[in-house]
Order: sequence, then C-alpha cells, then structure tokens
Amino acid sequence: MRKGVNAWIYPSGFTVDEVLESSAKIGFDGVELNLTEDFLELPKKARRLIAEKAASLGLELPSLCTGLFWKFNPASPDEKRREKAVKILKVGCEFASDIGSEVFLVVPAVAIAEVSYSDMWRLSKESILKAAPTAEDHGVILGIENVWNRFLYSPLEFRRFIEEIDHPYVRVYLDIGNILFLGFPQQWIHHLSDLIVCIHVKDFLRSKLQFRQLLEGDVPWPDVMEALREVGYDGFLNVEVPPYPGHPLKAAMDSKTALDIILEMKKSR
Repeated sequence: MRKGVNAWIYPSGFTVDEVLESSAKIGFDGVELNLTEDFLELPKKARRLIAEKAASLGLELPSLCTGLFWKFNPASPDEKRREKAVKILKVGCEFASDIGSEVFLVVPAVAIAEVSYSDMWRLSKESILKAAPTAEDHGVILGIENVWNRFLYSPLEFRRFIEEIDHPYVRVYLDIGNILFLGFPQQWIHHLSDLIVCIHVKDFLRSKLQFRQLLEGDVPWPDVMEALREVGYDGFLNVEVPPYPGHPLKAAMDSKTALDIILEMKKSR
C-alpha cells in the first residue's frame, strides 16, 4: 500500500505547485487534488502541466476528489441541479484523465426530507449511470464514497447499490474514519473487498464525535490493516484531514509519520 495525501491538508491559499512540492518533500507517494468550481474550466494544457509537475517530483496523482456533490446533489429533486451534478461527473472524469488519475471520488446523494429513500436511490443511480460511459471512455473509475449523507449506511446496502448500477467503472471509495460512527471498518472492508479502488484515512474519537488526526482516535488500525491485507488491497491510503492553524506543513508531516506507523501494524494474536 502507498502513502497519499489529500490537498485539503494544506492551507487553502496553497497553489497546486506548493501542494505537490510540499508533499514530495515530506515523503508522500501521491497526492489527491480537489476539483473546485474554479477548476471546472481549467484548460487541458493546464491540467497536463499539473501531471508533468507531479511526475517531475516523483509523485503519483492516483485520485481526484471534490466537495461539489454536496452542493449539486446527484439525487436532487431539482432536475437542473441533477443535470449540473452529471456535468460535474463527466468533467471530473475528463480532468482526472488529463492529470493521470484513475479514480474520481463521488458523493452519490445527499438525503433531504422532500425525497423518499427509494426515489433518492433511483435518482442517484440514474445520475451516475449517465456519467458512467464518460468514465469508461476516459479510463477513470467513479469511486462512490461512504459519507455522512444519510444514505447507504451499511456495507450490505452499499454493495447492493454498486451491484445494481452494474458498471465496471463504478466502484467503492472507502473512507475509514467515516465508518466508525456507524460500524466497524474491518467489516466494511471484508464485505466490499473486491469493489474497493481507493481509501481515505482519518481518525475518529467516539467520545467526542469528532474527526481527529491519525492515531488520535478510536479507529482500530491493526484490524483495519489486517483486513486490507486479507482482501488484497494494494492501492493508496489518502490522508484526509485539515491543516493545523499554527503551521502550514505540520499536519502533513505528522500524517506521513502516522502512515509509516500504521502501515507496519499487525493485529496481535
């Protein structure tokens, strides 16, 4: 498994070059960039320059993340918002392909009271399937992430959702920290196993119901690592935590050290 970091770990004012240069200096293997509304119109030449910069630093860009689906809900009752979500899905695939990323992270739906669960399930699937051919054309997998969206809150349901979509370019982007509020990460890993294409890592402290930096919460990392090895996962573990207010690089530096420790963990017998 390889050590990755999401660009959100750095201050918001960091340029892409600063994110890449800092990540390489700290010792990460890859960086997950974030697609914002400003980036949607970034020309192909600029995207390819990002890929070239990463390669020059010995970095991979394994996946592309975005928070846009919280605003443009793929299961919105508003048809225009769903159309915008589908457009972002397609542009995200093109962007990911241009920078050499194999996975584009997708929040499949955001539950609201006005849309029934069954309708949300249907609308989300329809939006994702409209973009799936574009994903296949660009060789980019739509990685459906488990988030706190009041949707797909068990591994059985999550697997069923992916299997109903039934497309080779729609798979699972698993967030370990997001699971702990709902269940046990090692169980999700075993049940979703062959569908997992990328992983977010952060910690979670149950007593405070708060996300924390790696190794500062209750995630059972030895169990998680054993489960990942058992299912044969060998991709990226992308740290997704915010920066510390006191220093722009310290959160990334601490996360790299924590990943080194986690990757060596084994379950005690």
